[in-house]
Amino acid sequence: MARNELSKSAMKIADVIRRKSVEKTDKEIAERIGVDPSTFCRFKADHLEKFCAFLDELGLVVREKHSDDEERKALITLAKKAIDEME
Repeated sequence: MARNELSKSAMKIADVIRRKSVEKTDKEIAERIGVDPSTFCRFKADHLEKFCAFLDELGLVVREKHSDDEERKALITLAKKAIDEME
């Protein structure tokens, strides 16, 4: 599947995955998840976009663990406060 065939959401998912995957080598990641490094490289090259489209089709998003937790908590607090004030 070519990148230009992906929805914008699927492209965002792929971008997050690619951005994070440069922090470690393919070999490191493959060993950590129990997959042969060459299999992992082939998956990334041949199937990553399809997998991202699959996640998008399911309505899922991908984000870094713990990313923006403080900001998310602050937004929830502000939203709750605004709702309380409307009541």
